[in-house]
Amino acid sequence: MRGWRSALGLALLAGCAAAAAPAGAAEPRPAAACATASAAGSDAPAPADPAAAALARGSQLLARGDALGALAAWDESRALARERGEAPLAMLAGANAARAAVEAGALERAAQDLPRLLAEAEATPDAGLRTRLLVHLGGTWAQLAARRGSEGRQAAEVLTRAARAASDAGDARNESYALGWLGGLYERSGRADDALALTRRALRAGLRADAPDALYRWQWQAGRIQRASGRADEALAAYRQAAATLARVRDETAASGADSVATLGGTGDLQLELVDLLLARVAVVSEEAERQALLRETLQTLESQKVNELRDYFRDECLAAQHEASPDTIPGALIVYPVSLPDRLELIVGGSGGGLEHHAVPVDAATFTAAVRDLRYKLARRTTREYLRPARQLYEWILRPLAPTLAQRRPQTLVFVPGGALRTIPFAALHDEQRGQFLIEQYPVAILPGLSLTDPRPLPRRNLELLAAGISEAVAGYPAVARVRDELDAVHASFPGRKLENQGFSVARFESEVADHPFGIVHVASHAEFSGDAAGSFLLAYDGRISLERLASVVGSTRFRAEQPLELLALSACETAAGDDRAALGLAGVALRAGARSALATLWSVNDEAAAKLVTGFYRALGDPALSRAAALRSAQLELLRSREWGHPALWSPFVLISSWL
Repeated sequence: MRGWRSALGLALLAGCAAAAAPAGAAEPRPAAACATASAAGSDAPAPADPAAAALARGSQLLARGDALGALAAWDESRALARERGEAPLAMLAGANAARAAVEAGALERAAQDLPRLLAEAEATPDAGLRTRLLVHLGGTWAQLAARRGSEGRQAAEVLTRAARAASDAGDARNESYALGWLGGLYERSGRADDALALTRRALRAGLRADAPDALYRWQWQAGRIQRASGRADEALAAYRQAAATLARVRDETAASGADSVATLGGTGDLQLELVDLLLARVAVVSEEAERQALLRETLQTLESQKVNELRDYFRDECLAAQHEASPDTIPGALIVYPVSLPDRLELIVGGSGGGLEHHAVPVDAATFTAAVRDLRYKLARRTTREYLRPARQLYEWILRPLAPTLAQRRPQTLVFVPGGALRTIPFAALHDEQRGQFLIEQYPVAILPGLSLTDPRPLPRRNLELLAAGISEAVAGYPAVARVRDELDAVHASFPGRKLENQGFSVARFESEVADHPFGIVHVASHAEFSGDAAGSFLLAYDGRISLERLASVVGSTRFRAEQPLELLALSACETAAGDDRAALGLAGVALRAGARSALATLWSVNDEAAAKLVTGFYRALGDPALSRAAALRSAQLELLRSREWGHPALWSPFVLISSWL
């Protein structure tokens, strides 16, 4: 049997690839995506057949968000398959290419290809293959109609035929997908009753097929339809079912070693929509016990979403919550979850000796996100004070509503659990116009990738050793950083250990030092970049790049050291692209991925003299047992803020403390 045949059989059995999602639902991936290994470093052998290899490559590219690359790979696969007379593989590659064309915005290309692909599918003598291709093509037509704002009549006709054919063949899985996407078309056209009836039929077929990857989609779809129809109780029940089913699917995907991004596509909207419904319920409930229960459920939903985001970014299904998130049990810190919803901002807070509470702020998601991006852009420009307007506006939205809570609970530290664009800005730079103060002047600040992913413990300073590595010379096209030597010397003035500088900071030497010695702190003063794809994120050694994946592998082994786990990973010259929320997601997860209790990192490149001064102040303060990690960073930031030369927030605010703040 040729290599493509087994891949094709697995791919076409994967109902998650059958069709495109309607507007507002998760995007399933093309058929081959469900059969390929994780895009990030799978050890699975590539198919021997070049056409099958190109098919698998396209799936990996689309799972990474590269629709144009996937389109090129699937065009290549189709051409190679045709040359070899492999008609089924050619049809599959063509169907996947049509999907990629829609996702890439090549709508005319997709519109021209779909009728021809449909004719090929209808002409195949293999009834099972024909049904599966009809579902897939009907879904792509539905996605095309959604992009164009048209009725989707052709999609409805193809999906109706596909559902009938699947029913006649006893193929409950593909019947479920055909009926579900057809229900999605009716949902988009405003025919709620018909949409709900079709969605329920899809659910029954999915149950017969024992296909949870289909069930969560149609439970979600039923919830959306019922919510739009004003049936809040039924909608909430459906969303809860969908979230529970999705958790089951992700667990089964992880256990099988498959790639959840390729298998499921994006699913974050499901959990945010559930959060929206839960908080709407909180607003009308009078019993405090019920309010607290709903707020705890909301936080667990948010935490699940954050775990899934990091799993998907790092393509690592082994990442999991360490414990149940309970901010109301954490003394000394106020945990703040800012959640941007379509019509409002919600602030969920807990900790510092009190219960959970929430505050709704009337600012829509588009306006809020625009202000966040404006602040990120203007903060990095040290020649102006234009940052003040968005910094003050965001303070009014995020901090002002919490003033009574802050006055009552008197927290020692503010800990934010941000999502989306909020990951790209330093909360320390939010500005209170009434007091004329930055937030960092009022409280130490830290950020978390998720409370359930964090193990906050005080820094054990006794016998703590440090590895400092840095490059002061120009290397690999990156400019020299003259003050790195001063920075490394200052670090060692506070903690004993070893130093790797310039040529001494080679990839092999760094890896061997980390692996062989129980360092409690690893400090790297070298260029590092975080991109929207974890595979493109790295830090620079003298003789090459250390990928984020490799860093996680080397440094992450320290989490199993009983005598001295890694307490702090500091990257003092890293950078995330402005406006790139996924790059910031990688930065937020760097401590977790590397097995460190906390990380110190920068959101953008900083003047090297200012960076050296701040790092010097941080480690000096960190040596004081009376100060937490967050308080040590605040001390160093205030030192620069109150100086004439270094007071602009472009110089001190990009340093952020991630995970454990104690």
